[in-house]
Amino acid sequence: MAVDRRAALVGVRRQAPEVIEDWVVPPTKQAIEYLLLNAAGETPLVAEVDGEVVGIGTVVLPSGELRACYVEPRATRMGCGTALVREIEGMAREYGLPRLHLVASLNAESFYASLGYVVRERGEHVLSSGRRMAAVWMERTL
Repeated sequence: MAVDRRAALVGVRRQAPEVIEDWVVPPTKQAIEYLLLNAAGETPLVAEVDGEVVGIGTVVLPSGELRACYVEPRATRMGCGTALVREIEGMAREYGLPRLHLVASLNAESFYASLGYVVRERGEHVLSSGRRMAAVWMERTL
């Protein structure tokens, strides 16, 4: 498995269909090109297995936000998500950040907890569509 600092988009699993529709961007050429423009100030990374992209992670270093870590269902339990998060943490340390924070869906809470992230708050996250999603705010000291 390799982690590469280039862009790709993958799906999110175990979310309500309407949340997936609002949250996920299909992995089209246009979507990848948009992500590469970096309009949101994100640093994108991808995880690959046998040369095929199976996961994405993004970090916004100036704000210390781990913004995304998604792995395709066929690649779960292979260490891809952990590799992405650990690479992001390494980048954050190099940038001089003392901690990272994130907003996670409820189903991702145990994943982040297993990597040392702790819950700061629970509530609802408002998606760009205006739809609300149950969420947990977490952080980890680096």
